[in-house]
Amino acid sequence: MKLNATIKGLVTGLLMVAVAVILYFNKLDERSPLNYLGYFIFGLGIVWSITSFAKHTRSTQFKDLFQQGFKCVLAATLVMALYTFIYFKLNEKEIDAVVQQAKLERIKTARDRTPAEIETEAQQTRKYYIPFQLSILVFSNLFTGVIVTMATAGSLYLRNKNS
Repeated sequence: MKLNATIKGLVTGLLMVAVAVILYFNKLDERSPLNYLGYFIFGLGIVWSITSFAKHTRSTQFKDLFQQGFKCVLAATLVMALYTFIYFKLNEKEIDAVVQQAKLERIKTARDRTPAEIETEAQQTRKYYIPFQLSILVFSNLFTGVIVTMATAGSLYLRNKNS
């Protein structure tokens, strides 16, 4: 079986999920630098896709290199989005606790809202929490992935152009 950029992206995404699960079950502090390990794996997967494509095809066109990296980015982001969706669906009690805590804080500090309005806000927050978190994940992964892809593809393109 040939490892193309999409399969490398799926492998990268699965490694990111494995790291996220390991960190979750070890109850790692939110401020720990180990939380960035997933992004490191993400970047390595993108670089792996682009460099192996360039080595096997001898292609030095920026568009070809970028395309390979972006395929990897999309596949890894899809895996992470699916994991995140499943995680939030399985942990709805945690979401409810976060929303309840935010509601209690809002009741203490809000002078311009009635308790009924704050309850309505809490219901809306709960309703849109998962889609909001998923869109943050997708956007941040796509943004980070495009930056890494552009840097890797651009540096390979320039290195081969100047050779």
